[in-house]
Amino acid sequence: MKILVIGSTGTIGSAIYNDLKKDYNTVYGAHRNSQSYSIDLTKKESIQALFKKLPKLDSIINAAGTAVWKPFSQLTEEDYYVGIQSKLMGQVNLVHLAQEYLNDKGSITLTTGILAEHYEPNAVGLSLINGAIHSFVKSASNELIRDIRLNVVAPGAIAGAFPEDKKFAGYLPVKIEDVVGIYRQILNNSSTGGVYKIY
Repeated sequence: MKILVIGSTGTIGSAIYNDLKKDYNTVYGAHRNSQSYSIDLTKKESIQALFKKLPKLDSIINAAGTAVWKPFSQLTEEDYYVGIQSKLMGQVNLVHLAQEYLNDKGSITLTTGILAEHYEPNAVGLSLINGAIHSFVKSASNELIRDIRLNVVAPGAIAGAFPEDKKFAGYLPVKIEDVVGIYRQILNNSSTGGVYKIY
C-alpha cells in the first residue's frame, strides 16, 4: 500500500506518519518545508505538483491546514479567508485533484476537529471551517469516481500538546495513539462519507 501523509511534521500528522511507517513499506510524508515532498494547500498548483512527483497512491491522509484564532468581535473578513483558503478550500481542492492520482477504491481522509460541534473561545473561524468540511465530506463522498472513499477525522485536543487535566471545548484531551488508531481503521475498512469523532 502506498500512503501519503500531508502535514507529516505536525502534532497529529507526525504521529500518523511515524506509526504507519512501522507496518507499511511505502509512506510518503509531505509538508510545507519539505525538501523532497513540499506542499502548500493554499495553492492548487502545489498540490498537483506533489501528486505528479509520486506514483499512484492507495491512500491520502491530510492533517494540515490552519485558521485564525481571535475573539469573534475582532475577526475580519481577511481573517476568515486565511482558514477558508487553507483548511477549507485546501482540503476541498485536495479531494478534487487526488482522484486522478489514486488507485481504484483508494482512500482520502481529511482532518477537522471538535470545534465543528462544540464551542471554544476565540475559535469561531475554525468552527466555521470544520463544520463546512463535515458537510462537504458527507455530500462529495457520494460522487467520487472509481469507488474512491472519502472520510474525515474530528479529534479533540491532543493530550501532551494540550494540558491533560484541562478541558478544551468542554472535553478533556484525547490520547494521540487513539487518534492515530482512527486513521488506521479508515485505511482498512470500506467506509465512505464518515465523520469519525474522537473526543
